[in-house]
Amino acid sequence: MLRQLLRSKRTFVFLGESGSGKSEMSIFFAQKLLEYTGKTIWLIDMDQTKGMFRSRDWKNQIENERIQVCCGEHFMDMPLVPHGMVQKLENKDAIKILDVGGNEAGAVVLGQFSQWLNAEDCIVFYLINPYRNFSGSQDNILFFMDRIRNAGRIQNVHIISNPNLGKSTQEEDVINGQRMLEKMLSGTGYQIEALMIPNWVDEALFSNWKLPVYSFKPQIQFLSDG
Repeated sequence: MLRQLLRSKRTFVFLGESGSGKSEMSIFFAQKLLEYTGKTIWLIDMDQTKGMFRSRDWKNQIENERIQVCCGEHFMDMPLVPHGMVQKLENKDAIKILDVGGNEAGAVVLGQFSQWLNAEDCIVFYLINPYRNFSGSQDNILFFMDRIRNAGRIQNVHIISNPNLGKSTQEEDVINGQRMLEKMLSGTGYQIEALMIPNWVDEALFSNWKLPVYSFKPQIQFLSDG
Protein backbone atom coordinates (compact mmCIF):
# COMPACT_ATOMS: atom_id res chain seq x y z
CA MET A 1 0.00 0.00 0.00
CA LEU A 2 2.61 2.57 1.06
CA ARG A 3 5.04 1.77 -1.73
CA GLN A 4 2.22 2.14 -4.26
CA LEU A 5 0.99 5.40 -2.73
CA LEU A 6 4.45 6.92 -2.96
CA ARG A 7 4.31 6.62 -6.74
CA SER A 8 1.77 9.44 -6.88
CA LYS A 9 1.47 10.98 -3.40
CA ARG A 10 3.73 13.51 -1.70
CA THR A 11 1.45 14.67 1.12
CA PHE A 12 -0.23 12.46 3.72
CA VAL A 13 -2.78 13.99 6.11
CA PHE A 14 -4.06 12.36 9.30
CA LEU A 15 -7.42 13.46 10.70
CA GLY A 16 -9.61 12.04 13.42
CA GLU A 17 -11.23 12.64 16.77
CA SER A 18 -9.11 12.93 19.91
CA GLY A 19 -7.88 9.51 20.93
CA SER A 20 -8.20 8.05 17.43
CA GLY A 21 -4.44 7.56 17.17
CA LYS A 22 -3.63 10.08 14.43
CA SER A 23 -0.46 11.41 16.08
CA GLU A 24 0.67 7.84 16.70
CA MET A 25 0.00 6.96 13.07
CA SER A 26 1.69 10.11 11.80
CA ILE A 27 4.88 9.08 13.54
CA PHE A 28 4.53 5.45 12.43
CA PHE A 29 4.01 6.42 8.79
CA ALA A 30 6.95 8.83 8.89
CA GLN A 31 9.23 6.06 10.12
CA LYS A 32 7.71 3.42 7.83
CA LEU A 33 8.08 5.56 4.70
CA LEU A 34 11.84 5.65 5.28
CA GLU A 35 11.86 2.09 3.92
CA TYR A 36 10.38 3.14 0.59
CA THR A 37 11.85 6.53 -0.24
CA GLY A 38 15.15 8.34 -0.13
CA LYS A 39 13.42 11.69 0.21
CA THR A 40 13.40 13.81 3.34
CA ILE A 41 10.21 13.36 5.35
CA TRP A 42 8.60 16.34 7.05
CA LEU A 43 6.32 15.49 9.97
CA ILE A 44 4.26 18.67 10.23
CA ASP A 45 2.43 19.11 13.52
CA MET A 46 -0.73 21.14 12.93
CA ASP A 47 -2.48 20.13 16.13
CA GLN A 48 -4.03 23.38 17.34
CA THR A 49 -5.91 21.68 20.15
CA LYS A 50 -4.90 20.64 23.61
CA GLY A 51 -4.69 17.03 22.59
CA MET A 52 -3.75 14.01 24.64
CA PHE A 53 -0.56 13.62 22.63
CA ARG A 54 1.15 15.85 20.08
CA SER A 55 4.14 14.97 17.94
CA ARG A 56 5.75 18.35 18.72
CA ASP A 57 6.17 17.22 22.32
CA TRP A 58 8.55 14.47 21.15
CA LYS A 59 10.49 16.44 18.53
CA ASN A 60 13.96 15.54 19.81
CA GLN A 61 13.22 11.81 20.01
CA ILE A 62 11.57 11.55 16.60
CA GLU A 63 13.92 13.61 14.47
CA ASN A 64 16.87 12.13 12.63
CA GLU A 65 18.80 12.92 9.46
CA ARG A 66 15.79 11.97 7.30
CA ILE A 67 12.78 12.92 9.44
CA GLN A 68 12.27 16.57 10.31
CA VAL A 69 9.53 17.62 12.72
CA CYS A 70 8.00 20.96 11.74
CA CYS A 71 5.86 22.65 14.36
CA GLY A 72 4.80 26.17 15.17
CA GLU A 73 5.81 28.23 18.15
CA HIS A 74 3.41 29.05 20.97
CA PHE A 75 1.60 32.32 21.67
CA MET A 76 -0.04 32.59 25.09
CA ASP A 77 0.27 28.80 25.37
CA MET A 78 -1.55 28.25 22.07
CA PRO A 79 0.34 26.46 19.26
CA LEU A 80 0.66 28.33 15.96
CA VAL A 81 0.66 26.97 12.41
CA PRO A 82 4.21 26.05 11.33
CA HIS A 83 5.91 28.80 9.34
CA GLY A 84 6.05 28.53 5.54
CA MET A 85 3.26 25.98 5.12
CA VAL A 86 2.52 26.90 1.50
CA GLN A 87 6.18 26.51 0.56
CA LYS A 88 6.28 23.15 2.32
CA LEU A 89 3.15 21.89 0.59
CA GLU A 90 4.45 22.96 -2.82
CA ASN A 91 7.84 21.31 -2.30
CA LYS A 92 8.07 18.17 -4.44
CA ASP A 93 11.44 17.12 -3.08
CA ALA A 94 10.11 16.11 0.34
CA ILE A 95 7.37 13.86 1.68
CA LYS A 96 4.94 15.74 3.93
CA ILE A 97 2.97 14.13 6.76
CA LEU A 98 0.43 16.38 8.47
CA ASP A 99 -0.81 15.61 11.98
CA VAL A 100 -3.99 17.68 12.36
CA GLY A 101 -5.85 18.69 15.53
CA GLY A 102 -8.35 16.29 16.99
CA ASN A 103 -11.66 18.00 16.40
CA GLU A 104 -13.56 20.42 14.18
CA ALA A 105 -11.61 23.41 15.48
CA GLY A 106 -8.33 21.73 14.64
CA ALA A 107 -9.50 20.93 11.12
CA VAL A 108 -10.51 24.55 10.46
CA VAL A 109 -6.80 25.34 10.15
CA LEU A 110 -6.67 23.10 7.08
CA GLY A 111 -9.25 25.13 5.20
CA GLN A 112 -6.74 27.75 4.10
CA PHE A 113 -4.65 25.01 2.49
CA SER A 114 -7.51 23.11 0.84
CA GLN A 115 -6.28 23.61 -2.73
CA TRP A 116 -3.14 21.61 -1.91
CA LEU A 117 -4.86 19.05 0.31
CA ASN A 118 -7.41 18.18 -2.36
CA ALA A 119 -4.75 17.89 -5.06
CA GLU A 120 -3.88 14.62 -6.81
CA ASP A 121 -0.58 14.25 -4.93
CA CYS A 122 -2.25 14.37 -1.50
CA ILE A 123 -4.17 11.69 0.39
CA VAL A 124 -6.18 12.31 3.56
CA PHE A 125 -6.60 9.52 6.11
CA TYR A 126 -9.28 9.53 8.79
CA LEU A 127 -8.42 7.43 11.85
CA ILE A 128 -11.20 5.73 13.77
CA ASN A 129 -10.83 3.93 17.08
CA PRO A 130 -14.21 2.25 17.59
CA TYR A 131 -13.55 2.02 21.32
CA ARG A 132 -13.54 5.80 21.77
CA ASN A 133 -16.72 7.47 23.01
CA PHE A 134 -17.12 9.61 19.90
CA SER A 135 -16.95 6.55 17.63
CA GLY A 136 -19.43 4.22 19.29
CA SER A 137 -22.16 4.44 16.67
CA GLN A 138 -22.61 5.08 12.96
CA ASP A 139 -24.38 8.36 13.67
CA ASN A 140 -21.55 9.63 15.86
CA ILE A 141 -18.86 8.61 13.40
CA LEU A 142 -20.57 10.27 10.44
CA PHE A 143 -21.51 13.37 12.43
CA PHE A 144 -17.99 14.12 13.61
CA MET A 145 -16.31 13.02 10.39
CA ASP A 146 -18.55 15.27 8.31
CA ARG A 147 -17.95 18.21 10.63
CA ILE A 148 -14.20 17.73 10.47
CA ARG A 149 -14.26 17.31 6.68
CA ASN A 150 -16.42 20.37 6.19
CA ALA A 151 -14.33 22.47 8.56
CA GLY A 152 -11.17 21.55 6.65
CA ARG A 153 -12.87 21.65 3.24
CA ILE A 154 -11.64 18.13 2.56
CA GLN A 155 -13.28 16.39 -0.40
CA ASN A 156 -12.28 12.77 0.24
CA VAL A 157 -11.02 10.77 3.19
CA HIS A 158 -9.66 7.24 3.43
CA ILE A 159 -10.55 5.28 6.56
CA ILE A 160 -7.92 3.61 8.75
CA SER A 161 -9.17 1.38 11.56
CA ASN A 162 -7.30 1.56 14.85
CA PRO A 163 -9.21 -0.60 17.38
CA ASN A 164 -7.12 0.09 20.44
CA LEU A 165 -7.53 -0.11 24.21
CA GLY A 166 -4.01 1.01 24.99
CA LYS A 167 -1.54 -1.33 26.65
CA SER A 168 -4.27 -3.87 27.43
CA THR A 169 -5.20 -4.39 23.75
CA GLN A 170 -5.34 -8.07 22.83
CA GLU A 171 -6.09 -10.03 19.65
CA GLU A 172 -9.80 -10.32 20.40
CA ASP A 173 -10.03 -6.57 20.99
CA VAL A 174 -8.61 -5.88 17.54
CA ILE A 175 -10.90 -8.42 15.87
CA ASN A 176 -14.03 -7.31 17.74
CA GLY A 177 -13.26 -3.63 17.19
CA GLN A 178 -12.69 -4.19 13.49
CA ARG A 179 -15.99 -6.03 13.16
CA MET A 180 -17.77 -3.27 15.08
CA LEU A 181 -16.38 -0.62 12.77
CA GLU A 182 -17.18 -2.60 9.63
CA LYS A 183 -20.78 -2.91 10.81
CA MET A 184 -21.03 0.79 11.68
CA LEU A 185 -19.68 1.84 8.28
CA SER A 186 -21.90 -0.57 6.35
CA GLY A 187 -24.07 1.29 3.87
CA THR A 188 -22.29 4.62 4.35
CA GLY A 189 -20.13 4.47 1.24
CA TYR A 190 -16.98 4.43 3.37
CA GLN A 191 -14.69 1.41 3.42
CA ILE A 192 -11.84 0.58 5.76
CA GLU A 193 -8.62 0.73 3.77
CA ALA A 194 -6.09 -0.36 6.40
CA LEU A 195 -5.96 -1.83 9.90
CA MET A 196 -3.46 -0.89 12.60
CA ILE A 197 -2.50 -3.37 15.33
CA PRO A 198 -0.09 -2.93 18.26
CA ASN A 199 3.13 -4.87 17.82
CA TRP A 200 2.48 -7.33 20.65
CA VAL A 201 -0.53 -8.71 18.75
CA ASP A 202 0.54 -11.44 16.32
CA GLU A 203 0.40 -9.97 12.82
CA ALA A 204 0.27 -13.48 11.30
CA LEU A 205 -3.24 -13.89 12.70
CA PHE A 206 -4.43 -11.34 10.16
CA SER A 207 -2.53 -12.64 7.13
CA ASN A 208 -5.73 -13.73 5.36
CA TRP A 209 -7.55 -10.45 5.88
CA LYS A 210 -8.35 -8.62 2.67
CA LEU A 211 -6.81 -5.28 3.60
CA PRO A 212 -3.36 -4.00 4.55
CA VAL A 213 -2.49 -4.67 8.20
CA TYR A 214 0.26 -2.62 9.85
CA SER A 215 1.91 -3.58 13.10
CA PHE A 216 3.20 -0.58 15.02
CA LYS A 217 5.14 -0.02 18.21
CA PRO A 218 3.21 2.55 20.28
CA GLN A 219 5.44 5.58 20.39
CA ILE A 220 3.60 7.36 23.19
CA GLN A 221 4.54 4.78 25.79
CA PHE A 222 7.90 4.05 24.14
CA LEU A 223 8.98 7.68 24.10
CA SER A 224 7.61 8.34 27.57
CA ASP A 225 9.79 5.55 28.92
CA GLY A 226 12.86 7.16 27.73
